[in-house]
Amino acid sequence: MTPNKLKPENLLPEPVRPEAWECCGSDCGDACIQTVYWHQKAAYDAQQQQWQAQLAEKAGGGDKAV
Repeated sequence: MTPNKLKPENLLPEPVRPEAWECCGSDCGDACIQTVYWHQKAAYDAQQQQWQAQLAEKAGGGDKAV
């Protein structure tokens, strides 16, 4: 199964890490600004890895036939 090809216009923007003062300290669980950031950062990092692999495949021609 081939992963979906990414297009530059569909790439996620890099999330901005919140400042310490932006956290209310109320233990908001999944709604916590820090938790949201880390989920967005993980999705961004995974997509960037896929994008880099796609670019490398394209640069190498993607042809593995010998």
